[in-house]
Amino acid sequence: MHSVLRKVFLISLLFFLNNSNLSAQENDESGITTEGGVDILNNYIWRGQDYLHKGSIQPYISASWKNFTLGMWSAFRIKGDGTDEVDLYLSKSVGPVTLTIYDYWSYSKSSPSKYFDFNSKSTSHILEAQVLLSGGEKIPFNLLGSYLFYGDDPSRSVYLELQYVKPIKEAELTLAVGYQVKGEFYAEKNSFVNTSVGFVQPIRLFDKIATNLISNLTYNPSADKVYFTIGFGFNSL
Repeated sequence: MHSVLRKVFLISLLFFLNNSNLSAQENDESGITTEGGVDILNNYIWRGQDYLHKGSIQPYISASWKNFTLGMWSAFRIKGDGTDEVDLYLSKSVGPVTLTIYDYWSYSKSSPSKYFDFNSKSTSHILEAQVLLSGGEKIPFNLLGSYLFYGDDPSRSVYLELQYVKPIKEAELTLAVGYQVKGEFYAEKNSFVNTSVGFVQPIRLFDKIATNLISNLTYNPSADKVYFTIGFGFNSL
């Protein structure tokens, strides 16, 4: 099941990228906009947590209609002892507010799990309710709130993150500070778990595929650990 999901996702994404011009024409007629891409990074760090990827392939694909977006995002190890991940999400934007429900599902060879197991005592899914308040161009700050309300986090963790986003010509700088308000998913006690500086620089390599150089420096104050992430992102134009 795990390998089948991975292959289907990657093949679908490659087909989407190869037919990006056809997709754009269909989007104009239906009102549906689609986006797909893949990031290839040296590791997988999320909210200050190291998921033990020695090389990480992170494909994603989404479809938006009006203010709704349905998407899938994944992280597959090239090597390492961590877990692979397949996430689904549905979001709705209302002005500066975006409401999202995430289904995070992780698995590994040493800890296999069934995708359709949603039993609260045995599932490896985690369901999250997320709210993002965006300040827009005039106020370059975002505030994110996350509540892990079901699944493989019995502590029902709550996480808050303040983001500063600054365009620099074609590039983008992001500063973030994250704090665990409740629970034990990110740390044993309530504490700052994520401070990061990210930079994305577009580079021109292909005619039909946008390419970005991605870099991120993360410090987890609770664990007192530093992580550096670097790699390339590819998505359809």
